[in-house]
Amino acid sequence: MRTFAVCMTEPKKSIFQRASEWGVPFGLYLGVAALASIFADKMPVLSLVFWVMLLGVPFLVYYFQRRKFIEDDGFTEHAGLWMMGIMLFILGGMLASLIAYLVLQYMRPSFMYEQAQAVIEAYDKIPQMKDSEMLRVIKRMVDEHLMPAPIEVVFNAYWFITFGGSLLSAITAIVARRTLKKNH
Repeated sequence: MRTFAVCMTEPKKSIFQRASEWGVPFGLYLGVAALASIFADKMPVLSLVFWVMLLGVPFLVYYFQRRKFIEDDGFTEHAGLWMMGIMLFILGGMLASLIAYLVLQYMRPSFMYEQAQAVIEAYDKIPQMKDSEMLRVIKRMVDEHLMPAPIEVVFNAYWFITFGGSLLSAITAIVARRTLKKNH
């Protein structure tokens, strides 16, 4: 039979354990944001959902870092919170990338061509853009089937998420430590 004192002496989880636990809900959050972006052309309200979720990312990362800082009684270094944020983006980005890949590969395989066609149509309506080099390049990409494959799009997005998330995590870690140090 466990006593209360034994329960209180259980070791705290490392930043890596926390990042792996919190990476799943964070990845699902990023995955839903990706889905909103992918289907925004079919349902315009999803564009708003995507932007609201995107703006919520720093607050969510801050929330996780803050929880870890409190769990460690204020003794987590900036580097530890930053590393946890990086791991959140690496793990969460993997899950979101898997979701986006499956959708782009199997549900919306022509997504990139549809987007390129929408750009072409929009640029054709602007007299100054009708003869632009960018419009010629996009038309050529569509005509010659040179649009990136879903896996290429997803990998590029993943690297952007992890790099941008690393920078964002450094900032939110500073804020999380400063905010909580004032409260301790």
